[in-house]
Amino acid sequence: MKAPELLPPSETMYRALVNRDSSFEGIFYVGVRTTGIFCRPTCTAKKPARENVDFFATPSEALHGGYRPCLRCKPMDPDKRPPKLIERLRAEVERAPGGRLTDKELAAMSIDPSTARRQFKRHYGMTFQAYHRARRMGLALREVRRGGRVDEAKNGSGFESASGFREA
Repeated sequence: MKAPELLPPSETMYRALVNRDSSFEGIFYVGVRTTGIFCRPTCTAKKPARENVDFFATPSEALHGGYRPCLRCKPMDPDKRPPKLIERLRAEVERAPGGRLTDKELAAMSIDPSTARRQFKRHYGMTFQAYHRARRMGLALREVRRGGRVDEAKNGSGFESASGFREA
């Protein structure tokens, strides 16, 4: 996570969110605690109360923070729309975020695993497996923040071993 001093002051970011200020596009992302969703500052969704938001420098930080991408403003998408393959993979992750998609399962879905990795990396700067791992870690952290036990959060978010959980 970027040091907080690299982001604008939280009051400035919240004001930019409320005003949908496009000059802050790509500077920060907003996580809404009550919904578990993160958005761009220009999202047209109803604006949350100040006490219900977290600010992040990157979509990856928001994913690790336990948030999922907004379907309205699509904060994971750069200026252009992602290829259908990437949309399909993200839909699979959201359908069962605690699960895992192995190369064999991708092949069974008629998706070449190396093509999936390459396109995901080109479009988002992270591999599909890294995205999926970040999503699972975000779910686990969210559960812990809500008062859940760490081992239950680990198991419930699809991590098979304690070492894999620690590494993520």
